[in-house]
Amino acid sequence: MRLDSIQNEGGSVLVAAIILLFFVSLFLFSIVLWHDSIYRSYDSLELYYENETIKILDMSK
Repeated sequence: MRLDSIQNEGGSVLVAAIILLFFVSLFLFSIVLWHDSIYRSYDSLELYYENETIKILDMSK
């Protein structure tokens, strides 16, 4: 199967592919950072409430 309809006009396809790769990578990186920050927030809340529960239990002794 020969793809005669696809032609490389002076490297423009390569430049477009690199730009598309950059923006897709940037989008995925921002999603990963957003997800990481949410779970860091949940972890810090969990630690806070665990410590508060321990303090309450220690005060009741």
